[in-house]
Amino acid sequence: MAVYHQLGSARFAEQTRAARLHQRMNKGELRARMRQARRALSEAAQQEAAQAAAARILSLEAYRQARVVMAYMAVRGELALDAVLRDALETGKTLALPRCEGEGVMRAYRVARPSDLRRGAYGIWEPDETCPPIEPDDMDLILVPGTAFDRQGDRLGQGGGYYDRYLAQTRAVRIGVCHDFALLDAVPTQAHDARMDGVVTPKHTIVTREETT
Repeated sequence: MAVYHQLGSARFAEQTRAARLHQRMNKGELRARMRQARRALSEAAQQEAAQAAAARILSLEAYRQARVVMAYMAVRGELALDAVLRDALETGKTLALPRCEGEGVMRAYRVARPSDLRRGAYGIWEPDETCPPIEPDDMDLILVPGTAFDRQGDRLGQGGGYYDRYLAQTRAVRIGVCHDFALLDAVPTQAHDARMDGVVTPKHTIVTREETT
């Protein structure tokens, strides 16, 4: 028992040190650290992580009940949501994807098939001009990418403020999606940063609002 107690104490101490380190980092330093970790993953590890996270999303009651789901197209090591996109279309949900429309401005458009997409801002696949817009108030569930999240639902984004501004316009359930190593005990935040109702990683489902499950 003493050995287990020592191991538990050592693990807690390590987690505490890591949390303090992340809290001391500014947003730029933490973004650089997380991006480096994503670049270090092999393609096979990326695919395995994406499949595991997608399975968790598909099992959420918030997803099963949602009629209108806003997802994202992964870029630069974000967890891909291909399985979720397919399921949404196959089960008759309305699938929305974001499109950047100026500095810090993002709107969502309905996507019915892969051919509706084109390369847009920052090299991200976006809905083309033929896709109809969907208003923020019409969303039921929004899957949000992030550089890092914490267990309270706080998010560290890419720094452009696109999601923070968009999420301020809607009451939809918002679920952060990230790699396991990007789920931290705390991330640096500001008053305008949007908080998630839950966070999904390949190994964890963190709920900060009960309606999410």
